[in-house]
Amino acid sequence: MRFASCRFVKGKMLFCSFIKEYNKVNFEEMLLLDMKDAVEKIREFDYLDLVLPAKDILYYSRNYPPVKSSYLKKIVSQDLETDTPFKESDLIIDVKNFQDRDNTKVFCVRKDTVEELLAKLDDAGREKFRSIIPENLLFFNSDENYEKAIYIGVDYSVIVNDSGQINRTEGLQKVFDQIRDVLGDDSDDELERWINASSDISKSSNLSDIEIRIKKIVTAFFTDILKILAPYAGKLGKTAIFVDSKLPFGTKKIVEALDCSSFSEEPLIFVGCEDVLIKVSEIADSTPDINFAVGDFAYRGGFSFLKKRIVMGMIFYVIAFLMLVVGMQMRKGYLDERIERGQERTNKVMKEVLGKSYPSARQALSIMKKTIRGETAGIDKKNVYPYSALFIMERVFPHATFEGSTVEIADLSIKEEGKIRISGLSDSLEDINKLTENLENDELIFNINRGQINSRGTQNSFKISFSFGEDGKRSEEKSKKGKKGKKKKSAGGKK
Repeated sequence: MRFASCRFVKGKMLFCSFIKEYNKVNFEEMLLLDMKDAVEKIREFDYLDLVLPAKDILYYSRNYPPVKSSYLKKIVSQDLETDTPFKESDLIIDVKNFQDRDNTKVFCVRKDTVEELLAKLDDAGREKFRSIIPENLLFFNSDENYEKAIYIGVDYSVIVNDSGQINRTEGLQKVFDQIRDVLGDDSDDELERWINASSDISKSSNLSDIEIRIKKIVTAFFTDILKILAPYAGKLGKTAIFVDSKLPFGTKKIVEALDCSSFSEEPLIFVGCEDVLIKVSEIADSTPDINFAVGDFAYRGGFSFLKKRIVMGMIFYVIAFLMLVVGMQMRKGYLDERIERGQERTNKVMKEVLGKSYPSARQALSIMKKTIRGETAGIDKKNVYPYSALFIMERVFPHATFEGSTVEIADLSIKEEGKIRISGLSDSLEDINKLTENLENDELIFNINRGQINSRGTQNSFKISFSFGEDGKRSEEKSKKGKKGKKKKSAGGKK
């Protein structure tokens, strides 16, 4: 897959093309073509990302209320119609709250501006723009945490900070005109050839007379830009300079060595036109925060752009489906095993209680009714617990709902040998004692064993185990009476 990030410069198009294979992206070449060749070149790409010059963007920052994005855009549209001569229908508006920035950032561009640029292309070319990104966005989408940025094009220079931007009409055309005078040739072709073939003009020695003069031109231009924009620099901080055209080799070193004390405590950061387009491509790949490719300018590319995502989606779908089938088979096997074990256990219990594994419908219905009522204690002497969980809960839970109770029973479980355990939380130790007392007074509850109480903050967790049933309660009372009788007899013998 081939794609490119591009921009319109001096009536031409500047392309930075890439080749993408799976998740690997390789830089291919950088080209400056006239419009006729550019239209033909666009046909070779699967999609493009277009960067709009900062001079065509209206950007500002304002503290808007935290409302839904749809409501926020309506509020912003009303402000723009009040503060500018444009109507909402004339503009493409986008807003964004960046995590490391204050207030809401508003970006807008006139639809006519975008239309004038794309009108230079044919219909097939217009449909290939995946994203249309404002140049100002480079200020926010950077790991450098810029405090301000200066964008310099052929016919503009713009300073952008967190609050907004200020535009000037002077740009790199001044540098190019002065270089032409030095070269003695007014043609753009000669200028491009010299810039492409130039040696490092930042060197302090071994420069030709022409290179020395051009070095002075470049140094003077960027020095003047910094002086003119200094009153709008604001607080000190990292400052980046972005340019839209190719400049003589060594310009980066010259700019980063300039005195920028009025702008930053650190050296300036120079970003050439090639790096600008590379950064734009990276922003577009990660879903840009601001994208003007909407409405009439929305991306209408074919299957090529979505092919990889569709194929990957199908692969993930097949994998998920296979995992689902395997999981269902495993679950089915597990359930079959549990059903088989449950059936064996049921047959065993039925055989112990009734003497046969499969009772008649009348016998089964009778057992179910008696079990729910708790009337089967006398028929089973072989560790078969006769009471239903519903009956036990109806009996136990009311003991925890006395007046002012903070007791919450979280779990009730029936263990082997008919043992029952409840656990839960309470805000008060007295409430736990009251619950224990209520359980002791129940005629069906005996052999109460209260475990250790754990306190954490205001919460006290408890566990209480006990046995349940009429026969057990009676046998417990008989054993207590027997012990009391023996004590009386022993006392009488001593007398």
